[in-house]
Amino acid sequence: MSDNAKFSFQNHARYMGRINFDEPDAPEMSWSNSAIFLTVNAPELVMHTKPGSNNGNTCLEIVLDGAPVNYILLEPDKDDYTVFSGLTGTHTVELHKRTERLTGGIRICGFTLPQGGEFLAPPPANKLRLEYFGDSITCGAGAAREHLAPNNPLDTDAFRSYVGISARMLMADYHTISISGCGMIQDCMGGGGVVPPNFTGGCGKDPWDFSKFMADGVIINLGQNDFSAPIDTEKYEKRYSEFIDEIRAAYKDPYIFCCVGTMNDNYLPHVKNVVEKANAEGKNKVHLVDLGVIIPEVEGWGGMFHPGLQAHYRMGIDLANRISEITGWPLRKRPTGSTIR
Repeated sequence: MSDNAKFSFQNHARYMGRINFDEPDAPEMSWSNSAIFLTVNAPELVMHTKPGSNNGNTCLEIVLDGAPVNYILLEPDKDDYTVFSGLTGTHTVELHKRTERLTGGIRICGFTLPQGGEFLAPPPANKLRLEYFGDSITCGAGAAREHLAPNNPLDTDAFRSYVGISARMLMADYHTISISGCGMIQDCMGGGGVVPPNFTGGCGKDPWDFSKFMADGVIINLGQNDFSAPIDTEKYEKRYSEFIDEIRAAYKDPYIFCCVGTMNDNYLPHVKNVVEKANAEGKNKVHLVDLGVIIPEVEGWGGMFHPGLQAHYRMGIDLANRISEITGWPLRKRPTGSTIR
């Protein structure tokens, strides 16, 4: 048997996201948009998960040769999943976590090729690196269902959220640190659920090693939940400014994009104050991005007033264009010429 016929995490996998490696042979993907990348020359690929590591609320997007083609909705009592079958030749494979951390993670303990073939070196990373911080909007919560339809794990789609759209438009690798219901200084009920402390956290117990992913740009969209309850606006602005300083200290002069939208924009004036203060202090790479509010007559609502897929595509494209205008980073171009004959 060829050495490449047997899967090796070290030789055959590339990762995106804050992955927990406390078990090297069963890395855990927890945060939204965490992903694993492979290249295989085989007719069939099977993924193996650690028994008992899934609660049945995790969904992975299957991306084959750069295009999303299917998904895997993991089941509590099932550990082996066919990623694809019936193909020929060499293919790149990506598995992206669509669902958010609050609903559970998954430990992948390897891949096999039941019909033979070989694992090759994984596809290279993108040069541009982006990091997103947000709440349920950034998680893609409710994106794939109608406003009042029953809830199920497929409703959340971080892959097709404005995060995934904008990052792929900019041809970037991207990390997503987002938690539904949380805010900058308080959660949607006025409690203590906040996102910024997770800036220094990994996926497991150990602090995050920033040298693993030095972000060129950081996108923040936090305020929707803060302003859903009575709030001390001065405290919000102060903590937001501190968070910007923490980001600037961790990375090498990153661009920071402070977003507002889309379920409400009542925190826009306060984010504007934060950005103006940063620029007045000479932090000239801090920018405001107004993503607007949902137009329900045009875009519809997703689950429980969240943005649906149409709104996320609009948000993602708007954000990518704005970032490109500011930074000069190129955008992915639409293919020219018809392939239909």
